[in-house]
Amino acid sequence: MKAAELSTNKKNRIVVIGGVAAGTSAASKARRIDPEADVKIIQEESIVSYAACGIPYVIEGIISNFEELIERPPDVFKSKYGIDIIVNTRAYKIDRFRQQVYTTDLRSGKETIIDYDSLIAATGARAVVPNIKGVNQNGVFFIRNYGDAVKFNDSTITKHAHSCIIAGAGLIGLEMAEAFKKRGQTGRRGDMMDVTVVEMANHILPTMLDNKMAKIVERDLEANGVKIILGERVEEILSRDEDVKGIKTNTKREIDSDFIVLGTGVRPKSEIARDAGVELGYANAIKVDEYMRTNIPDIFAAGDCATARNYITNKDMYLPLGTTANKQGRVAGENAAGGNAMFRGIAGSAITKVFDLFIGKTGLTSEEALREGFDPVEEVIESITRAGYYPGNKPIWINIVADRKSGIVLGSQIVGGEGVKERIDLIALALLLKADIRDLASYDACYVPPASPVWEPVNIAASQTAKLVI
Repeated sequence: MKAAELSTNKKNRIVVIGGVAAGTSAASKARRIDPEADVKIIQEESIVSYAACGIPYVIEGIISNFEELIERPPDVFKSKYGIDIIVNTRAYKIDRFRQQVYTTDLRSGKETIIDYDSLIAATGARAVVPNIKGVNQNGVFFIRNYGDAVKFNDSTITKHAHSCIIAGAGLIGLEMAEAFKKRGQTGRRGDMMDVTVVEMANHILPTMLDNKMAKIVERDLEANGVKIILGERVEEILSRDEDVKGIKTNTKREIDSDFIVLGTGVRPKSEIARDAGVELGYANAIKVDEYMRTNIPDIFAAGDCATARNYITNKDMYLPLGTTANKQGRVAGENAAGGNAMFRGIAGSAITKVFDLFIGKTGLTSEEALREGFDPVEEVIESITRAGYYPGNKPIWINIVADRKSGIVLGSQIVGGEGVKERIDLIALALLLKADIRDLASYDACYVPPASPVWEPVNIAASQTAKLVI
């Protein structure tokens, strides 16, 4: 047989470093595009595919156990999809010239070299460990992944706690605040858990909401018994007999607590790619183009380790969310298998639920728009989610930002008791299509008393904002 024929019959060896959202999406898509390919996933955790966004709901008690978050066990990938899963294994080096990945089995210490033709880095992100005194004490927790969550829930400290402090009022911090308040722990004194959130910015969700919209959520948190301290940072974690006693802030305020959760952000795990010569971009994430290609032709990247193009500013950004990871993973997997798929980018769309409110954002706030060189105008309206006479009516607040000169929609923040996701999704589409604010003011919205008032709140908010456009 000739060499050319051998080359033609050779299976495409696709190696994915990392599982969860981006990695499993990439591997599954690669398998569908090239059924004959040899597809492998290398995963540090023992669980390869799980719904990380469900972790707060297990801790709260809505979902009975963490096993319910496991989407596909490793053996299912092999038996059903023909994908090899190598768990409890760390990939520590990429040799891009020999097209090899060096790995270590975390249980036995055995080292293995795996050859590839196409490589997908889906290495994810790690929690930021702040440089503060006492951060490594017993009773300090990060809740980033499946293992972190199980460790937290199994801890005797958290099982018997009656108070906690959460450092950081981002998405994870606020979701955990609700989970701790509702989880039904009675503690030593027979009362519900005392929850305090400490945030160094002047309002909660500082990367998601502006100050005015954040105040709405802050009032709801406080009404549900969560204490909020703004404009202060944790300077030291205090101890008692090697266990956490509480914190001291930069203002010298001391607060007692049984345990601390640090929700101080994440950073991309991009070192293995960087050391192989892969270019890093915004926030030290792996720089990718719209095809998820890196600067090295046979290496792709996706998910929490990679950049994403913002389709409003046309600039790279770093926003580690499961939705982005799944979409990027599919594109990377298809292209690693010989396809030509394209990822159109993101608008920074995100949503969460805290107690009685859904909180959504897409695009730019007015302050962000100003920094990007736009001339933003905005209005905030308060409306209702159903016809005024219909039972179960809930309030909703909508902020829409547009460019004063062009009228192009730039972003939106919505807070309300229901109907937030659908409206944020609509505005995210408007951003993708470069819609004018007058388009949002006049689109033909449906009306039915159990689901909307006769005047759609998005129409009202857009109409108010449109009055400020030249």
